[in-house]
Amino acid sequence: MKDGVSDERIGFEVDGTTLTVRDVIEGEEMQFHVDREPELSPALPALFPSPVDNAVSFEATSLVVPAYTSIVVRDAEGEFVERPNDPTEFPRGSYCVETTGAVKSTLRVEDAELSVSGVEGPESVEISLDRPATVSLGARSLHTRPEATITVPDDPEALAEAVSVLGSSIREFSAERSWPTLRGYPPRIRRGESLEIPSPLTVPDTGLEVVVRPTYADVYRLSTLAYYLGARMTIGEAPAVRLDNGYTERLPTDGHRLEERATDLLRTWFFLDTLVRTDGYTISDRVEYDLVGPQLPFYPPNLDDLSLSERLMEFLEVDAETVEPYAPEWATEAVLRPGPEGAELLPHLAHVLAPIRVRGSAEGVRSGDPVGVTTADRPTGSRSLSSREGDSVPALDPIPEWTAAALPAAYEHELRRTPPDAGDANVTLLIRSDERARRLREALTSPSTPARVGSLSVIGTPTSDSVADALSDPSIDLLYSDLPVREGLPVADDLPRYPAADGRSAPAVSVFEGSSRPAVAVDTVRRGGTGAAVIDGHLPADQLRTAIELLAAEGLPLDTALATLRLPSHPPVRFAGNCSTNVMPPDPPTPRLISIESVSESQHRVTWRTVLSPASWLGAEYQIVYDCFDEKTRLVGRDPTERPILSSEVVADCSAEPDTTLFLNGQFVPPTVDLTVEDIEASARKALATDESDIGDPSELRSESE
Repeated sequence: MKDGVSDERIGFEVDGTTLTVRDVIEGEEMQFHVDREPELSPALPALFPSPVDNAVSFEATSLVVPAYTSIVVRDAEGEFVERPNDPTEFPRGSYCVETTGAVKSTLRVEDAELSVSGVEGPESVEISLDRPATVSLGARSLHTRPEATITVPDDPEALAEAVSVLGSSIREFSAERSWPTLRGYPPRIRRGESLEIPSPLTVPDTGLEVVVRPTYADVYRLSTLAYYLGARMTIGEAPAVRLDNGYTERLPTDGHRLEERATDLLRTWFFLDTLVRTDGYTISDRVEYDLVGPQLPFYPPNLDDLSLSERLMEFLEVDAETVEPYAPEWATEAVLRPGPEGAELLPHLAHVLAPIRVRGSAEGVRSGDPVGVTTADRPTGSRSLSSREGDSVPALDPIPEWTAAALPAAYEHELRRTPPDAGDANVTLLIRSDERARRLREALTSPSTPARVGSLSVIGTPTSDSVADALSDPSIDLLYSDLPVREGLPVADDLPRYPAADGRSAPAVSVFEGSSRPAVAVDTVRRGGTGAAVIDGHLPADQLRTAIELLAAEGLPLDTALATLRLPSHPPVRFAGNCSTNVMPPDPPTPRLISIESVSESQHRVTWRTVLSPASWLGAEYQIVYDCFDEKTRLVGRDPTERPILSSEVVADCSAEPDTTLFLNGQFVPPTVDLTVEDIEASARKALATDESDIGDPSELRSESE
């Protein structure tokens, strides 16, 4: 017999003794096997200490969870009790058992003795009570994609109404919203004839307003802040933030100063939220807390029970300069033109809390053209967009180095894409000469193909038909081409250009050599790609193999993978679409990069870096397990400044850590390689000898000082 309870985001279905939780947004489901056929009745979401989208109650003595990724036991108020790895019994009391799998679920039990079977390994876990009892099961969608689409006409006032409901994807507006898992993907925005906001979407009940003038420039500049605050965007004579206690924080009317103030407020309020939450759902001992806490006029955890407006009043007492040195860098920043074309990009930028600047004119932008630029991860020492471009609008062709031509379609393509399973990445190379194709084929297959690459095709001197087929093949996960680019298209020798494909298809991720203009990358993204890069230079065979390994084996974002390469002459790189797109999902979700540089044959300096990625956005935390660093947690994107010296033996031990991406003296160490002390010291001797030979090269000295 089947029965069920449904909601827009989460639904429950019963089939015999199997209770299935459906994530409507994700199209995923998670099963619980109950000791009896459950008779479901609605339960109040307020029963649970953390947000849920829907909940049911039923009688049970035990439940078996066959598929999960983590289990945490908390008390009824949400305080952490234990993360059981072995079979564990808990004394009589009230508990919430959080289970994360395809869905985030919480089982609440009251006045019961609880036991949880061991959760180590792939086996199912059983949650048992000492006697039959009524339990409540709440679930929350992982919400990694928009749940609905808003249609807006080309009118900034209508767009302001649409921006007002972007925050409907945020589960609560306590300081806990600074966790990325509580910030669902905002609803998408599509341009149309009239304003249409689907009924599930509502303005969050925060009582806050962000006031803008009726211009695209104001709406864009304040859209990310309005999203994070859950504020209604209203039209007025001057920009401001209005709290529900009557206080108004007036904002500058000059566009550039307005951008700076909006960015300062977003950074400060977000960062202070991460300090307030340290005694919340997840207890954390943050290193940033020790650094900035003594400079604050309040004890952050004491603000946890305040209303949003009361908390912001306290936050306004903190200068932006106090927070900025300790906050992580933004995942990306955007520069948009002040026309309607950028509207569809706003939800994707809000999702990663990206500040937005506005420059230039809305004139002359055609349908499908890039709507601006976004910043990319970049090599250490290179300048950011803001320090280079000043007040001018970046030209879209060519765009500045280490930026991306912004195309809303790229994010839609990524949302629709199903990434390959581990080990199944499809990689194709289009190489202009047979000789280079032979060398690359040898580099990419000796001693074996890069890890997790399931299909590798190296095509030398391709025909125009081969080029057209590859450029329009959506089954290719990574395409690399060194063919000459003419009129924005790669060309083969037998034709001046390839015939355009009839369908709108393309490889997921593409990289093109030998071009400074992103037109070829823009074309690829328009036709279905998620992101593409153009390199104004040449990749040596070993670095091309490294790039493929970083993208296919490690799952690094495209921009990060290219930024970590050690390339001769440091060629400029430019992108189109989502420059942080992945060929494979990152493994682990938070990429952790370790750079080991030898200072002597047996002593080596270590630098640690985390990477913001689609699986781990602003607000996530991590902990370094190595003894050479402290045990405190850090915000992802905020890395330790210390660079300890390790022995060769310790480096060998570190290299065995499965959840890191290791570089030894600039060379990537694949996950299939087990480093020995002898390997490490041989690398040190080679690196030190190279340094000595280059000691008179001032460019090398500058690079090292950076």
